[in-house]
This record gives sequence, structure tokens and C-alpha cells, in this order.
Amino acid sequence: MATAASSLSEAWAVDARHVGCFTGGKVAFCESSNLLGCLCDEELHLVDSSCKEPTRRVVQEGDGVLTFAIDHLGLNACTSHRSGLLRHFTLGEKIALARSWRGHEQVVADVSFDATGALVATGSVDRTAKVWDFQGYFCTHNFKGHAGIVSLARFHPAKLQLVTIADTEVRLWDLESSQCIGIMKDHLASISSMCFGRVKTQLFELVTGGRDQVVNVWNLQGKCSLVRSIPVFEHVEGVMAVPTRHLRQQCKEHTIFRGPFADWMRQEKEPPAFIIFTVGNKGAIRAWNPLDGKQVASHDSPHAAKGELRQIHCLDTAKGTKMVTIGEDLNFMMWSLPEFEVFSHIMGHNEEIVHVQLIPQIAWPQEQEVEDSTTKGSLVTADRFVCIANDEHPRVVSCEGFGAAMLRGHTDVVISCDVSVDGAWIATGGKDQVIKVWSASTCELACTCSGHAGDVTALSFSKRRPRTLRAASQQEQLPMLLVSVSQDKTMKVWEIPSAKELGKVLGTGTKVKKSKVTVLAHSKEVNDVLVAPNNKLMASGGQDKLVRIWKFPEGDLLGECKGHRRGIWCVAFSPIDQVVASASGDATVRLWNLKDFRAIRSFQGHSSAVLRVAFLSNGMQLMTSSVDGLLKLWHIRTAECAGTFEEHSSKVWCIDVCGNRMVSGGADSKICIWRDTTQEMEKQRQDEKADLALKDSRIALLVREGKVEAALTLALDLKRPGQMRQILLDHTMDVVGRKMFTGDGDKAEPESQRGQRKRNKAKRATPKSMNLTLLEPRKRCQEENGVCAKDKEESTPIDLRRWVLSLNVEQLERLVELLEQWNSNRRMAPLAQMTFATLLLSVPASKLKALEGMNATCRAVLSYASRHMARVESLLQKTYLFDLILQGSSQGLATKDSDDATISAEALKRTMDVLLQGKDEDLEKKEDEFEETEDDAVDEDTGSEDEKDKDVATSGEAKRRRKQ
Repeated sequence: MATAASSLSEAWAVDARHVGCFTGGKVAFCESSNLLGCLCDEELHLVDSSCKEPTRRVVQEGDGVLTFAIDHLGLNACTSHRSGLLRHFTLGEKIALARSWRGHEQVVADVSFDATGALVATGSVDRTAKVWDFQGYFCTHNFKGHAGIVSLARFHPAKLQLVTIADTEVRLWDLESSQCIGIMKDHLASISSMCFGRVKTQLFELVTGGRDQVVNVWNLQGKCSLVRSIPVFEHVEGVMAVPTRHLRQQCKEHTIFRGPFADWMRQEKEPPAFIIFTVGNKGAIRAWNPLDGKQVASHDSPHAAKGELRQIHCLDTAKGTKMVTIGEDLNFMMWSLPEFEVFSHIMGHNEEIVHVQLIPQIAWPQEQEVEDSTTKGSLVTADRFVCIANDEHPRVVSCEGFGAAMLRGHTDVVISCDVSVDGAWIATGGKDQVIKVWSASTCELACTCSGHAGDVTALSFSKRRPRTLRAASQQEQLPMLLVSVSQDKTMKVWEIPSAKELGKVLGTGTKVKKSKVTVLAHSKEVNDVLVAPNNKLMASGGQDKLVRIWKFPEGDLLGECKGHRRGIWCVAFSPIDQVVASASGDATVRLWNLKDFRAIRSFQGHSSAVLRVAFLSNGMQLMTSSVDGLLKLWHIRTAECAGTFEEHSSKVWCIDVCGNRMVSGGADSKICIWRDTTQEMEKQRQDEKADLALKDSRIALLVREGKVEAALTLALDLKRPGQMRQILLDHTMDVVGRKMFTGDGDKAEPESQRGQRKRNKAKRATPKSMNLTLLEPRKRCQEENGVCAKDKEESTPIDLRRWVLSLNVEQLERLVELLEQWNSNRRMAPLAQMTFATLLLSVPASKLKALEGMNATCRAVLSYASRHMARVESLLQKTYLFDLILQGSSQGLATKDSDDATISAEALKRTMDVLLQGKDEDLEKKEDEFEETEDDAVDEDTGSEDEKDKDVATSGEAKRRRKQ
């Protein structure tokens, strides 16, 4: 298994999904590109018939597509919309809108290209038909004359002529003369379809089919006369003309083609140039000879919905070897001729998906030929699954591409299914009260069991898997056991012939008319039944809110599990423990002990009824689906929900798990193939952790290398606010420290009177000897460390403005968000304010305006900034109290001499003005005058002292000379 028993699942992802590609309307096929165009919910879906799933979509938001046409190369599409507009789309790898224009006064009902793709014809509700130049988007012809809605418009394959149909009337228009050259009226009811049948190279006949149960063949030469009228005795919904030349040659060369159609092609001496195929409401595809009007061959419809057919198209117009039919069930069937057999099936649309179940495939290693080898080395995979879509034909669907094969045999809607443990047999039951067993490989009927008096609601094969290859071969010789429950409240155990015997009757099938065991299982309808993995027990759940445990296959009641408040929808046995799980309409899942039949766990989390429950292969987890459209993964030991998966938009009726693959289906017509991605997620998390650790070390390395800006950018990308804060703080403190040490901060400031006053105060406060003492070491230190300071400056080449300008829009948004968070913190606010100021000064306003949420960020920053400013102003006012204490006291340090006493008085006055919030306008002027006077006095004192020193030095020199 891909999921080991020792590990728990955590994540599931959708590998593929099928949502349908056709909900009704026009269908067109392009042979050159193998492209099938169809309408789905007013969207044009382009389906690659080889991969059997939609590849591209043509969508115009708010304006649904009503009809369309694709050119012969599959490169362009012309669509008609509800708004009345026509649109041209180019169908490259990426679909693009080329042009839109208004074509008619009312809605366009049909669109078609000519053989070259240069012209487009449109028929409208306004009773007109127009021809357009598709390159110039202008109208070349406007044909009027129909009395009703122009529902069909087709170009002649070989001439410049246009055929239009409105109700029961057919008109032929000549593009060269712009005239109507033929009116064909013979149908008594509306015409539903038409096609062209080739008689010769340039000669074609027109075939029309209507709801008057008649097919008419018209000669398009001259007066457009009626060649033949063929009664088909059903409402004709689609007609198709197929050339017979190549088919006749194949039938003569190869005798392997069997059947009425191949035999007629081989025996007919003079076959017609083409054969007419019709489909209608009687559920049969029929072939007609246009020469004598006789039926050549007929084949029952493989479609569901009672086999009613709506359209038929030729996929190979040159040879006529392939065709496609579209039924009332909105599915596509691909046919091969002359075999007249279905070779492919495309699910166009499914109604509610009521049941899905994976078909297991067991691969036995060669060494398991030994008798005692176990299944530990076997590999169980699932590449296909059974799908029941609320109709009478179950489907065997491939997980790759959703190609399907039908199981045809039920006469009413199928609602239940089960697959044998080896994946070889499929059992289905439905409202026809019959159980059918099919071969999973050939999709042929093998056995039919009848006996229930109500709808068969659930089925279960015996679930014990053989341990060895030899045991598996021996098991094929033994009869198989099948358990069924029904709305008639009974449970039956059927003994079916062995696999070897069933293989001999494939196709015809054998019948089992009586069950081996029949018991009254519940007092109300029984919803589910399941056999235990060891083939010793079986559990059933019903609308009577009970889970009952039975002995298998005897059918003896062993116990009841009571506790649910609503009916039971599903039961599941654990693969490793003696417990059973039940899903109920009370929105809970309960786990029951099979020894005393008591509840040991309850899983609550769904908001609506839980419809399905399944154990994962490790036996330690549960997967559930509910009416709320959710899938939930549960841990059994803790009863906690490990994951919720949203993919469906409505009820999830069914799920099935096999190994690391799961399939789900619901009322939204969606089928999802899931894959366990736990190991991938774990590997991704480990890779992310390793990558983050590497990047964290990279940040530190960049800082050591001096690439601070790159380190900041990397920290911002990795969402490392702590590292960003540390880098910015180191940068700011480093810059401030270097400016204080080197004195660059004074040089950077402009020369002002206030700066001059500060320097004068420093001179007055510091004695001359102290100045010389302090300056000399400072000079020496600057001389000694000049190189180091220079190197340090070069090793930190950070410029915040340059760094901010280097950020892209996403990084700027992340930075602004981070600064907003920092600004709300008192400790981080100064750093945030500094960085935000740099941001506002550096980045252009137009770029800032484009940032998402910038207005709200600015409001938040301003709100916090006002608080920070008020706090700073309050702190500043409190600092003046220290000035008041130090300068105003009569015994303070500042009142030792008369000069300083005057300065102290002035400082005291300034302090009181700030504290009292005075408004003396002349204060600063007086201070300036006072300080200028003091400066002059200091300069005079300094000059006189210098002269005295000079005189003393001169007299001392003279005395020394006299002594000498």
C-alpha cells in the first residue's frame, strides 16, 4: 500500500474531476482537429474525443452562449449569445475573443460555416437569415421570406448556396444572385434536422427529418423536387447520410464484419451512393435505403432514459466509418461501421451520482507461488471504478480520462452496487427488484438473482481476500456468496455459481431464483449491508436507527447497536480491530465494539446527515461524506477531525477508498478522483524548513559580508521581523556611534546662531587646560582609528532610501504592513517612524497610492503617531524639572561664581517659561544679545591672557640671556 499502516493520513488532493460537458443543445464535430464542440450550461466546451474529457471552454461572463459553429480547421468559433451579439473566438492554446458585433434584431438561433471558413450563415428569431464575411465582420446577404423562426441554416457543400429551415418550410438561396431558387414544402410537422448526401462529386441531395415521422430526400437541382419520402414511424430527432463506397469495399475485403448491416452491404448488387441513419423517440438507430425507402438495419439504443435519442452525427464524412449518437441521457456513444457497434462512450452529463466504488486489482509477485507466502508482498491498485448515475445503466469508468463502458440489462434505475474482493465481478441492484452480476473485465452479464419485493438498496460480496495466489485460484472453484438488502425490510444471502462457471455463461447469464438465507433484518427500510473482512460477521443499518450484527452466512442475529437518533445510512468494518462504524442522519458517526455492541467513540463535526463512512487502509482513520457537501478525515483515537475537504457543492452521496486513492460523487453531478498527498506534504514541509534554515543563515552571512540591504530584503521576503529589527537597530546605533565618535554629526549640521551658542557654552563650561587635555587624545584616537572607521563605513554601505526604492510592490505592501504593526508598539515606534519617514520621502506618491490598504494604514499610523508625540512632549516637559532643580537652587552647582549665576538665572527663566507655557516673544532675542555680549567678553579675556603669556615668555627669555 502507498499509505503505510504506521503513518496517518493528513492531506488529500483531487487528481481529476468530471463535471460534464453537455447539458443539451447543438453538437458539432471538427474532423481535422478531432474536436467535439457542445454546450454545457450556456458555455461552449471543446472535447478532445481521444481523451474523452473537456479540454477548453469558451465563456463570456454574463452573456450565455446559445449556439455556435466551428470552422473546418478547428481554429475559429462563431458564437451566438443571449444579448443578441455574435462573437468570434480564436481556438488556440489560449482561447481569445477576436470580435463582437450585433447580427440580428433578435436572438440568433443557428450559426454555420461554409466549407472554406470564410463565410458564416446565421438564422434568427426575427425570421431572417444572413451571410457574413467572417474576416471583415460585415453582412453580405440578408434573406427574408420565411414566416417563422429560422431554426437551421447550412451551406451547400459544393456551391455558393444556402439552405434554411423554418418550421415546415425549406428554402434554397443562391448567394450569387441573392435570390430564393427553391421552396420545399412537404413536411406536416416541424423539421428537426437535415443533412447532405453525396450522389456524385459535385452533386448532392438534401435529406430532412421531421416530427411528422417522415424523412424526405430532395433534389437540389432545378426546381428542388422531392425525390422520395420515407416513413419511419417515429418522431425523427436526427438524420445522417453516410457514403457507402468505402463501407462496401471493407465488407467485401474483410469477412470478419458480421451483422445485418454488413451482410446487406456485402450482398447488395447496386447499393445507393449514401445510406440514411435516423434516431428518434423509439430508442433505436436505423439505417434506410434512399432508393427504395426500406430499412436496411437497426440497432437498439445503448443510452439510458429508455433509450431515447436526440442527435446523430458523422465523424468521418469521407469514408463514413464512424458516427456519434447523443441520447436523452446526455451521453455520447461512438459507433464504428460497418460493425454497427459502440466502441467508445463519453459521459456528457450525469445526474446525481448515487454510488461509486473502486475496482481493486491484485498483483501477485512471482515468489508468491509458494503456498505459505502472504499478501504482504501483494500490490492492490484501482484504475477503474463503478459509477451509478441515477439511471438504468451503470458505468465502468476509467480513472484516466473518464472513458466509460455501460452495463446494459436493468429495466429501471440502479441504486446499489458492490465489487468482489478480487475485482473480477460487479453486482448491481435497483428499482426493478433484480440483482445482476457482471464481469468487470468484459462488462457482460453473468448472473441474475430475483426474489426481492422492493428496491434493492445495498449489496455486499464476501470480503475475505485470499492470502496466496494458490488460494486465489482455489477460491475461483468455489461458489460465491452475495448479501442483499431491500426496501422490503429483508436481507438475503445468495449462493452464486463459481467464477469458473460464470465465465462460461458470459453474455447470456445464468439465473438464481432462490436465496440461500432470508431474514427480516429491520422494522423499516434497510439502507446498507456489509460483510466483515474475515467473512464471519455482517452488519446492516436501517431507518429504524439500529445497527444489527449478524453471523455470516447463516444469518443469525448476534446483537444490536443502539444510540443513533436518526436512520443509519452506512456501516463499515475496521480492517484491523473488532469494531464497526456507522453513519447516521443525526450528523454523527459512531464506533461500536463488536464484543458488547456498545459505542466507544462518537465523531461530531458535520452540520447535516452523514451519508457514507469508510476506514482508511491503516485502520486508524475514517473518511466521511455528508449532505453538507464536505468530506472529513478523522483520527479514531482522539475523535478529532484531521482535515476537511471542500470540492462538491451539494450532497456527497458516495465515497470509496482503496489504498492511496479515493473516489467521490454527489448530487452536483461531479465525480472526483482523490489522491493521498500526505507524504508529499511532509516532504514539502521538510524542504521548506530546510530552505528557511538556509535562508536564515544566508541573512546572517549577508550581514557579515556587509550586504545589509540584501539581508533586509531577504528578511522581508521570509517574514523575519525580528531579524529586520535587529539589522535596522544595529545600523542606526552604528551610525549614531560613529557620528558621535568622529564628530561628523556637528559638521553635518548647518552653521546657525544656536549652534554657535552651544559651542560658546562648551568653551565657557570647559577650562582651557581641560580642552587641550581632551582634544589631544581625541585627535590621536582619530588618527589611529581613521582607517578602521573608514573601513567600517565602507563595510556597511546601507542607504535606507536606496533600499526602499529597490523594493517591488509586493515587498512594499509587506513592509508597510510590518511598519504598521511596529508603530503600535511603544518600544518599536521610533524605528517604525524613522523607516516610515524614509518610505514616504523616497517612494513616489503615485506608487504609494497603488499599495493595497495604504489609506487605512496611514490612518492607523497617524493615530498612533499622535499618541507617541504626546508622550514625547510630556517627557520633554519633565526634563525641565531637572534644569529647575540644578539651576534654580541657591546651593546648586551652577551658582559658584557671578558669571554663572547670571546664566543660571536665564536658564531658570527659560525653564519656568516652558513649564508655565509662557509666550514671551522677546525671550530668544534677549538671549541672543546676552550671549553675544558674553562671547565678546570671552574673546577679550582670551586675547589679554594670550598677551600676558607672551610678555611673560619674552621676559623669561631675556633673563636667561643675561645669565649666559
